[in-house]
Amino acid sequence: MNRKSSHLNKTGNYFILHYPVFLGGFVFIFILIYEKNLVYQLKCFSADSACGGTHGCWGDCKGNCSYLLMWKPAVSGVTFTMKSHYHQMTTNGQVSILTASMQDSSVTSCLMTNSAQLFTPENSYNMAGQKINMVVTHPTNGLTDTSASYNNGILTCSLTRSNKNSDPKVFDLTPDYYILFARGTISGGNKEKHSFTAKSSSVVDFQSTKDLSVGSASDVAMIKPFKSILVMLSVSTIVLFSM
Repeated sequence: MNRKSSHLNKTGNYFILHYPVFLGGFVFIFILIYEKNLVYQLKCFSADSACGGTHGCWGDCKGNCSYLLMWKPAVSGVTFTMKSHYHQMTTNGQVSILTASMQDSSVTSCLMTNSAQLFTPENSYNMAGQKINMVVTHPTNGLTDTSASYNNGILTCSLTRSNKNSDPKVFDLTPDYYILFARGTISGGNKEKHSFTAKSSSVVDFQSTKDLSVGSASDVAMIKPFKSILVMLSVSTIVLFSM
C-alpha cells in the first residue's frame, strides 16, 4: 500500500483490528507494527482485571489472550490500548495475505518496531475504491497520551483520540462498531498485504466499558464492504465493510 509519507523506515510485521460500523456506515481499525527481520510465534497472556470496570475490552481471552484491545472513554475522546504477545524466532516470514479498499476510510495509526525504539502515531485516510493510504494534513491533531512498549514478549501501543476532528477525513468515534483482527508485514516503511483473522460477534460501543474479551469471534467473510472509519495502532491498507 502506498502512503504520502512514512515515519517508519524499518521493515516489520503488523497486526490490525478492524471496526466495521453497525450504525452510520463507519469502520475503525487498530494496528501494531513490529520488525520483519524477526518472526513471532503467537503466545498467550492473562486478561486485564480492568476489563468491564474502568475499561471496555475485546479479544480472544477464553482462558488466556493472544490479543486484546482495551478502551477507556473520556469526556471528549477515547483512550485505546492494543496488546499482543509474541515469542521471538530466528527466521523471516510474512503473516498476512489479502487487502482491499472499497470505500473511503479514516485511519489513526501507531507505528512501532518490536522494541518500541521507533514509534509514531498519526491520522491518515484511505481513498474510496483505491488501495492507497494518505496521511492527512495535520496527522497528529486529536492524538494525545501516546506510548508504546515491547516487554517480556508483549507488544503494546496506547493513544487517546478525540471523538471529533475538524478534518472531515478524521471521522467521529461515537457510533457503534464491529471489531476485526488481522496481521501482516511492512517493508521499507510500506505495508504489505494482510489477512483478517477474527471479527467481534456483536457491535461495540466505545463510550461504554463492557467486557467482550471472552466473546466469540465470527467469520470475517460474513462482512461486506462499505464506507469506513479506521483507527489503527500503525498504518495499513484497509478492507472496508458494509452490512
